[in-house]
Parts: sequence; C-alpha cells; structure tokens
Amino acid sequence: MSLTINYPDKIIGGLNQSYTLLSDEGTPTGKVSVEGTELPHRVILLGPPKDSKESTTLLCKYKVSFLLPRDAVGKNVRFQFQAGSSRVEESKPVTEF
Repeated sequence: MSLTINYPDKIIGGLNQSYTLLSDEGTPTGKVSVEGTELPHRVILLGPPKDSKESTTLLCKYKVSFLLPRDAVGKNVRFQFQAGSSRVEESKPVTEF
C-alpha cells in the first residue's frame, strides 16, 4: 500500500479541517502549510479500517486536523507527510464557503 490522504470535493477556508490518512508504515508525520506558512495540526490514530479482514494488518487510519484560515481562500494548501518509506506531497486550492 503506502500512504494516502482522502480529500473532500472542496477545501473551504476559515473552517476546521479533518482528513483521513491511510498508512501501513506507521504513524504519518509532516506538515500542512499555506504559501510556506506552516499551520498547527494534529495527527490522531483512529485504528484499523472497519473493512480490514485481517487482525494482523499494519494498515491503520489516522486523522489530520487543523484550522484553515479564512485568508487562505484563493491560495493552495500544501500537504507533506511521510510514514516509513512512503511520502505524499500534494497541493489543493482553497475556496470560499
């Protein structure tokens, strides 16, 4: 597998955000930023996915949560996370409510 992030259709500025990360290589670490400014965030272990058939699987769900400021509208939010040898680095546009 590796490391993945699930995003909503729209990322809306001025709201608390919460996205699911899936990793089979341990707890993801990294940063969330807007135009180079890192945003405070938390990564919380949620446990194995409910549809996981094996109890010995290393695959776990995590939640990354943060407040996306209203002034981020029209800019891109950047996600950079790593777990073991897997990395994900993506940018998504921020829209208004």
